[in-house]
Amino acid sequence: MKNVSKRVVSSAAIGMACAVGLFSSAASADEHVLILLDRTGSMGATSVPGKTRLQVAKDRIKSFLKSAPSQPRRYAFWTFDDATYTPIFNFADSRTAAQVEIEVDAVTLGGVTPLAHSACAAIDELINYLPSEFHTKRLYLATDGEENNTLSTDQCYGAPSATNYPNLQVGSWQWKVRNKACTGDANSPAMCGTPGMPTLLVDIDHLFDNVTLRARRSLEAVPNAGLFSAFSGSDASFFSGLAGETGGRYVSVTPSTPPAQAAPRPGDASLDGCVNVADRSLVLSQFGQTVAAGTPTDFNRDGVVNIYDYNTVLQNYGSGCSVP
Repeated sequence: MKNVSKRVVSSAAIGMACAVGLFSSAASADEHVLILLDRTGSMGATSVPGKTRLQVAKDRIKSFLKSAPSQPRRYAFWTFDDATYTPIFNFADSRTAAQVEIEVDAVTLGGVTPLAHSACAAIDELINYLPSEFHTKRLYLATDGEENNTLSTDQCYGAPSATNYPNLQVGSWQWKVRNKACTGDANSPAMCGTPGMPTLLVDIDHLFDNVTLRARRSLEAVPNAGLFSAFSGSDASFFSGLAGETGGRYVSVTPSTPPAQAAPRPGDASLDGCVNVADRSLVLSQFGQTVAAGTPTDFNRDGVVNIYDYNTVLQNYGSGCSVP
């Protein structure tokens, strides 16, 4: 495993960013997207029929990569398992969506889950990259949850919260990750979107079912069993709450999720597995509208249905259809 040192947000960096509008609502030059993929052992469990959680997560990420962005994107791609995260690409590598897609396909299963450690390090990476400029910052996390291996020395270490979002237990790992996303400091709580604080979108694909602790342990060796949350419902509450508070997109995928919805094709607004005239019509019916996070017609997740979403349909027209 490659060892990577953590980067920490300094007060000087935040101050400089505030001075030039990093934390404002001004238009940005481009979007920085850090894709963080869980490759831990439990991601090998079956998700929808015929696909593992890891396979579905890969499909969802690749669908996003194939959307037509409304502004240029710069990508970082990390995976995590065992004791830490592994940067496959960082922003400075200037990789294309197609190059990221190849590496997403190549990811294999690993070990246990340093989720809090990896998420907070990813947030540091996003905030610290070009801090003197304004850019849209998006963390795209694909995981089945269940933090169980963040070291006690880590900034976001903590026991699982005994209470659900938004009333997270002070000092829990969920409380710290939420603070990190909203303020840039794991121990400084404030509402997301507070003036002078980081503006960070958090998209979360949550792949789970009601797996028991015993079944989960058969897939991962859990050294910190005391940090293990046996029921995925608490993770769902946290992940959906965090995504919603940051203005990001939360999607849950379980074995009962229809396959075309679990792993949607780019351009498939109707989620029926086929990109055709129905999808074009759906995009046109909402054309020019500002929409909520998670709206199926907003493929590039910029909050507006526009020509870029229409182009995503056209570029993938006929995909999955027996008769285009």
